[in-house]
Amino acid sequence: MVAAPKVCPLCGLRYDAAATFCQKDGAILTTGGSSDPFVGRVVLGQFRIEEAIGSGGMGTVYRAHQTSLGRDVAIKILHPELAKNPDAVRRFHREARVATSLEHPNLVRVFLFGELPEDGSLYLVMEHLAGRSLVEVLDQDGVMPVPRAMHVLLQICDAIGIAHAQGIVHRDVKPENVMLVERLGDPDYVKVLDFGIARMLWDQQSALTQSGVIFGTARYISPEGASGEATDARSDVYSLGVLAYQLLTGITPFEAGSPVAMLMKHIHDAPPPLRSRGEGRRVPQVIADVVMRALAKNPDARHDDAAAMARALREAAELAAVPVMGVHAGRSSYRPSVPSAPTPAPVVAAAHGAPRHVARPEPSRPAPSRREPTPTAPVRRESTEAIVAGIPGLPTRPRWTTMALAFVIGAGLVVGGVVLWQRASANEVATPTPLERAEAALSARRFDAPPGDNVLELTNAMLATNAADPDARRLRDEATRQLRELARGSLERDRSRDAWQRLLAFVPDDAEARQRIDALDAPPEPEAGLRVSPSDARVGDELTLEAVLAAGTFGEDARFEVYRAGRRIARVDAVRAGVERRWLATTTLRTTGAHEVRFVVTGASEPPSATIEVARASNAPRRATEPPRTTVVPTAMTTTPTTPATMTTITMTTSPDLPPPIVVEDDGIDWSIPSNMGATMTATPTPPPPVDPAPPPWTG
Repeated sequence: MVAAPKVCPLCGLRYDAAATFCQKDGAILTTGGSSDPFVGRVVLGQFRIEEAIGSGGMGTVYRAHQTSLGRDVAIKILHPELAKNPDAVRRFHREARVATSLEHPNLVRVFLFGELPEDGSLYLVMEHLAGRSLVEVLDQDGVMPVPRAMHVLLQICDAIGIAHAQGIVHRDVKPENVMLVERLGDPDYVKVLDFGIARMLWDQQSALTQSGVIFGTARYISPEGASGEATDARSDVYSLGVLAYQLLTGITPFEAGSPVAMLMKHIHDAPPPLRSRGEGRRVPQVIADVVMRALAKNPDARHDDAAAMARALREAAELAAVPVMGVHAGRSSYRPSVPSAPTPAPVVAAAHGAPRHVARPEPSRPAPSRREPTPTAPVRRESTEAIVAGIPGLPTRPRWTTMALAFVIGAGLVVGGVVLWQRASANEVATPTPLERAEAALSARRFDAPPGDNVLELTNAMLATNAADPDARRLRDEATRQLRELARGSLERDRSRDAWQRLLAFVPDDAEARQRIDALDAPPEPEAGLRVSPSDARVGDELTLEAVLAAGTFGEDARFEVYRAGRRIARVDAVRAGVERRWLATTTLRTTGAHEVRFVVTGASEPPSATIEVARASNAPRRATEPPRTTVVPTAMTTTPTTPATMTTITMTTSPDLPPPIVVEDDGIDWSIPSNMGATMTATPTPPPPVDPAPPPWTG
């Protein structure tokens, strides 16, 4: 049979059955026409998977609805093949714990992580983001204006800088891992994704052997990463430099026709000056210098980490008079506006190693008013009557009448103004402060949902402005206390675990929460007894025998014994399975009817047993190449008719270290005795049918 071709779920390109990854975008290939096995399922008892929203070399991201909290989340399920590597599983758990401990408004929040009980696939449950990836923004909006690009870039640097301060490296900075969402009135609110997860599972393999994975990141990889050397925070700085180059010019520093050629350019070629490519001519030189320093081949020549790069960018923006808002200071200061008169670009002087400086234009001062009298010019005063008399058609009035009229008009204006001010004050709705919004969210028990209006995010924004804000700390302590009470008081395992996990978002190093989660995630104690699977066994099926001793009972030299009609027909050595009280073995039966399976172990007073009914297989031919493991032969020749009581069972056994399945052949005779004929057969045995005479003994 010819294997079905494979298709890339992202771009639709078709490949032969031997391919694994798409050579264009790195997505794992699927067989044509296959449906997603997770869509429509409920995993972990509370997440209903609605649709697949993305796929890549590591796994697939789904939009799911968390029924216990009534919110949408994103679940990233890694490919099952990754769970087969114990080292990869350990690294995943370590990196996932790190991801949950990182706390910054611009980092995507991770709620849960672990292994699916169905197939052991690794998963991450994250906040669902309704927005656009930076790739979509660049494709749809084109090159960003410098203020907008700086606003986005600084948020990315601040988020990654928090991780660098803890010794954590992202390893996969690229536009696909940056989302822009509407949050706190900012349409370009950044969320950095896949922190420490996307690359860590492959970090012990050669980059060139994972062409699908490398191709997705080769455009942004550092020279040391491309050459297989150790990476650190400065490697992320290089990737940030490539991303900044693209945001400011519309293109990346290097273009190549293959992933290998792209890697070689990163290792050997010097990047073209930023102001010489694409829209780079509009970028101030001081900002271009910061980006080009990040693209240095030698890591020692780059910024030490993302936080240092952010400081350099802010200083350059200030020198170049580029407006940049403070991160999370409220609404974005960048808004598209009607073009005004062009402002002269800052002048940058750099000659033969001389220090560069920016000549700022002096602020313009208003010219003196032409109506302003000078001290030497005498002011000629005329009477009010003369002025009024000089106006044609205006009758002259006595001076006191004019003053009275002016007073009445002025009083009317004052009264009208007061009335209008009172009405405006009555209709005005005061905008709540972040503290008021956080207190309202706490009162409604909106600890971490919905997005943008919960205690966690609002207090994060307050602490980003003032790390020692006492009100923010007070609200977070109260939210933690309430979540702890909720977790302790819940009788349902899933609700209790969810509450403890949400508490870790506020206090990542809470010892009690981590101990409770580990205890809830521990596998349940196996129930004592003996089980045979499958329960609807047929002749020829391979049966799994499992025995679990009662708690506190231990034993050695364990085996399973199979009895039929009171006669032992098989003995199978058992092997220990993980825990001391659990034993396993496999066997295959060739006889029909009721069979009793007993577990025999030294040291156990009451070993378990079970009964299984074996049905006859439908048209199941015996394989000629399979020799019988158990053979029934008659005893020494006598005149007594052959009966079950005079037959001997000879069992062939193999190595006890790993016992193979014991096969009991069907002798074609149903040995069960009908209940209504037992007495008759016992009193008067039915004579056996005539048999052929035995052949003469073999003499050799």
